[in-house]
Amino acid sequence: MAQTISPRRRQPGGSTGTAHRATPPLNVRRADLWRELSRQRAVLLASANLSLAAESAAELYADPADQASTDLEHDVAMQVKARTFERLRHIEHALQLMRTKDYGQCLHCHGDIPYERLKVQPDAEFCVPCLTTVEQKAAHN
Repeated sequence: MAQTISPRRRQPGGSTGTAHRATPPLNVRRADLWRELSRQRAVLLASANLSLAAESAAELYADPADQASTDLEHDVAMQVKARTFERLRHIEHALQLMRTKDYGQCLHCHGDIPYERLKVQPDAEFCVPCLTTVEQKAAHN
């Protein structure tokens, strides 16, 4: 017995039943990514300003355990600040690249970084395959 395959039903508006989203035009994608980078920059700057304002003088304790705890908290706070400023540097660099045609190009293979990746990490410098290669090389060193 021959089996017949029924055609896909068209949804209102003329599309088929597949869940495929059209990629927005380039100018819309760039504007969205610019807004997201600017938002992330503002959040990080506010965070950095708050953490700098909360900086207090080093406290000295007679108990070595209390001193070690305070020193550890201070070290962690410094690491968080360093990472915040490193992230800000990446975002500023991405915003500068957006003013040129180099934004969204992988630093390793010079190909285009997919929009889906840039939506997740707008300051991405590598496409996923090249990032994997770079991370593997770094792990071996």
